Formats: sequence, structure tokens, C-alpha cells
Amino acid sequence: MQPAYRGYSRMPWTRDSSEHMARLDPETFYFQFRNLLYANRRNCSYICYKVERRKYHSRVSFDWGVFHNQVYGGTRCHTELRFLSWFHAEKLRPNERYHITWFMSWSPCMKCAKEVADFLGRHQNVTLSIFTARLYNFQEEKSRQGLLRLSDQGAHVDIMSYQEFKYCWKKFVNSQRRPFRPWKKLYRNYQRLVEELEDILG
Repeated sequence: MQPAYRGYSRMPWTRDSSEHMARLDPETFYFQFRNLLYANRRNCSYICYKVERRKYHSRVSFDWGVFHNQVYGGTRCHTELRFLSWFHAEKLRPNERYHITWFMSWSPCMKCAKEVADFLGRHQNVTLSIFTARLYNFQEEKSRQGLLRLSDQGAHVDIMSYQEFKYCWKKFVNSQRRPFRPWKKLYRNYQRLVEELEDILG
């Protein structure tokens, strides 16, 4: 087992805890992942993740679940850093190759984007794809530079489309076999967010 990532102390999360879980309830998913351009009262950030080990020219499913940010022991730890700490301590091995996919309610803030980009730079055996429901503070230059830095480091950064929302509903939501019901303006907001992201990434 490897030490915690970059000084972040190990946290006692489990599959059954509210911080690291296998599935979301439907109401949380519909509220937290709605792809609004400007979203109020959504201070939590969620990552639905899947980790695949790369063998030859194929990928083999390795782990999946959900993280969200929290205050633990009086110290705030954003979702991206909580995932990296867990992955580095529990999963990462130098002789394995991994591809990680994040489906995020918010894109990373500037500081988290830097941390993730630095992590990818140090671990050449890890690649990352990010699909985000919303862009965090996308009009601020620091946030834009953070996403650009991630892209320059090799991360694939994209906006969640109907297909990604539907996939997350099936994979990460305790839907009890109910179908995913897209909300009003999902497609229109997706197009506008794609345009904003294309402007950021050039």
C-alpha cells in the first residue's frame, strides 16, 4: 500500500459511507448533475468514476463508484484530491497502466486542475478522461487556464452529453430500473457549454 497522496491524510471512507459510495440516489443525481450554465445552491461536487487497467490494446474494468467533497476533521478536501489520495494509496501500482474516467458535476477549480495535471505528469502510466456536467467559473481566467493546463497535460476534457447522463444513470444511480428522463434544455445547455469549452481549449 502506498502512502497518502501529497500529504493528504488517509480518510476512513468505505463503500457504505456518504463520501465514497457505489451509487447516488435519483434525486441527488438530477439536482447535482443538471447541466445549467449558472447553478445556485450546488456547493457539493460529485465524481462518478471508473478505473480501467490497460492491457495490450484493450481496457479491463477495475473499479467504479462515486466521490464527493466534504469537510473532514476541519479540513476541506475537494473531490478531485480525495479521489487522487484514495487512488494513489489503494490502487496505483507502477507496473500497471490505468485509464480513469470522471463524470463530474462541476469541472475542476484552478487549484484542483493544477494538482490533477501535476499528478498526470508524475504518473505517466495513468491517463484521464473528464466529462463534466457544468463548467466552474468559466468566465474567470484562472479557471480557464486550469482546464487548458489539464488538456495540455494530456487529459481529455469534454462536456457531458445525453449519452453520458444516460450512462451515469444506469451505472451510478440507484434508479430501480426506472428510465433516465432528460430535463428541459438539456441539449440546448449542452451545446452552449460545448461552445464555451471549445473557446477555452482553443
